[in-house]
Amino acid sequence: MILNKLSISYKCQSSIGNSLKLDEMVKEVLITFLEETDAMYAGFYLLENNQSKYIYSIGKKVNYNIESLLEESTKNEINIFKYNNTLNLIFYRLEKAFFIFIYDENIDIKFIKLIFESLRKRLNISINSCLNVENLEEKNLQLNNLTLNLQNEITKAVELNKEKDKQLFEQIKMVQMGELIGNIAHQWRQPLSVISTIASGIKLKKEMNSLDDKDFYEYMNKIVDNTYLLSATVDEFRDYIKDSHEEKEILIQERVRMAIKIIEPSFIMDNIEIIEDYMEDEAIYFRLISGELLQVLILILNNTKDAFSENNIVNKWFKYSVRKKETKFIIELEDNAGGIEVEIMDKIFNPYFTTKHQNQGTGMGLYNCYNIVTKHLHGKLYATNTLHGVKFTIELPYNKLTT
Repeated sequence: MILNKLSISYKCQSSIGNSLKLDEMVKEVLITFLEETDAMYAGFYLLENNQSKYIYSIGKKVNYNIESLLEESTKNEINIFKYNNTLNLIFYRLEKAFFIFIYDENIDIKFIKLIFESLRKRLNISINSCLNVENLEEKNLQLNNLTLNLQNEITKAVELNKEKDKQLFEQIKMVQMGELIGNIAHQWRQPLSVISTIASGIKLKKEMNSLDDKDFYEYMNKIVDNTYLLSATVDEFRDYIKDSHEEKEILIQERVRMAIKIIEPSFIMDNIEIIEDYMEDEAIYFRLISGELLQVLILILNNTKDAFSENNIVNKWFKYSVRKKETKFIIELEDNAGGIEVEIMDKIFNPYFTTKHQNQGTGMGLYNCYNIVTKHLHGKLYATNTLHGVKFTIELPYNKLTT
């Protein structure tokens, strides 16, 4: 008999704490207790602020009043009540839960009570552990949902910023287009003037009957030469627009000279001398969206022109160079426009930073340049003050070379 009681106690104890999932752990405990102690019914409830929550039950269906049992029972004790006059109901109250067992009146209820009392500490620990795990899982779920929501908000914000940047970049592009059209108008002015003068001369000589074949063909050749200049200017502009979104292999020296040629008329108008300081003899090829590099060069050149207009500089000049150096090639653009204040040097590539009036600058020009060079071309762009002004340096890696 003693061995049998020890076996029952051992089996009941062994059923506790085998799972950290509350429903699984409780189910195993109730089934074992029901079988080993000959209970007719076993049920388990969680208890919080005197409010019960049903979890699991097994055995013969019975009816009882939970609220009454809670009122009549003593906390942290095993309470025994009569059920239907012939049965014993054990109300086994723990820290955060309670069990209900119903036994035939012939069962040794004192022995059952001793078993349950010996298991109190183990049951409390196991139930608390399961509840802590559930709480942790719930917290993790909330945290994951919060993280997901935060990621979604960040994604939306990033997409919104990208869209804003795209709109600003398009605005910058349109400003550049306007400046390029201004350059075209300036380049066209002289050949158009020549053509107009030739046409007036031909008309005058014709009216005076002094237009001979030699003069006629000479005039016609001059008109053809000047129309060629007009056409070449349009071709340059068209190539810039067309190349803006096409990846292709380009000759770096040619691309730099093209940028200089596009901006040259406005420099000449402002009396800015353009100096080719050094040009690498060996052809340097690079594969990229060619319009991007041209955009960077033109933006920096326009910044140079603006710097000259803000400062009263005599003998204005601008130098450019292209060099090979170890595993990279370097484009340098230098002016004598007075340089950049040391206090703002580290901010010039920040978005929306500008020293110009609000109506004259968006602060996105150099930021756009920096993004193109560092993110698209995988190079470096930085500025340094010199004795005369500022030098912008573009470094591009050889690993983008195609030859």
